[in-house]
Amino acid sequence: MKKVAIFCFVFLYGQVCVAQYWDFERPDYKEIETAIKDKASLMYYPQLLERFQRADSTLNLAEMRHLYYGFVFQCTYAADEPEKVVDSLDAILRKEVHRDEDLKRIVSFGKKVLEKKPFDLNVMNYQLYALENLKDTVEYKKVTFKMDMIFETLLSSGDGATKETAFFVIDPAHELILMETLGLRPGDNHQSIGKYDFLELAANDIGLEGLYFDLSPYRNFLMHSLRNNNL
Repeated sequence: MKKVAIFCFVFLYGQVCVAQYWDFERPDYKEIETAIKDKASLMYYPQLLERFQRADSTLNLAEMRHLYYGFVFQCTYAADEPEKVVDSLDAILRKEVHRDEDLKRIVSFGKKVLEKKPFDLNVMNYQLYALENLKDTVEYKKVTFKMDMIFETLLSSGDGATKETAFFVIDPAHELILMETLGLRPGDNHQSIGKYDFLELAANDIGLEGLYFDLSPYRNFLMHSLRNNNL
């Protein structure tokens, strides 16, 4: 897994944590659900997903917000990642040296995971590592675009400073990734408070004690699963 774990996320908005302030709006899940299920809507989910998967550069922020937050209404949101594919990918990543064939398989296995989990940022990061070493600039730019759009979407939902202005995420893994992408380091304290997660920050230049994340859909999914298992 040489160098993969420390490969930097490519993101154009890293400077935003210095400014501390930007425009944001909480996602309206009810409105999003209605729009993405309407076949006559420009926000119809299958169309948005197809454009995202081919890295359509005309995707705008409103469309991306419907796509990212609308994923919680798709059947694959609750689905497990393909176990055999994930195991195969992990086996390659654990190698000390990656030959071109290994790098191509990282990209290939990554695509299979992303078919089910299109917003898996860790898998995209592995792909960037492989594509950079393969010198495949075309595919590298496509993955970079998709990651940038995901981060822009997360930043459009809040500033993370309070519960009322929490970042909205659909995957707990996105919390730490967003924090590190903003150039911040985690502290020792991680609290789950109802639908929120609070991640304490290490000492930083902006004097922020921690970040709040709203995990409503994920928490609801867990509660629903627990109820079903107890029946």
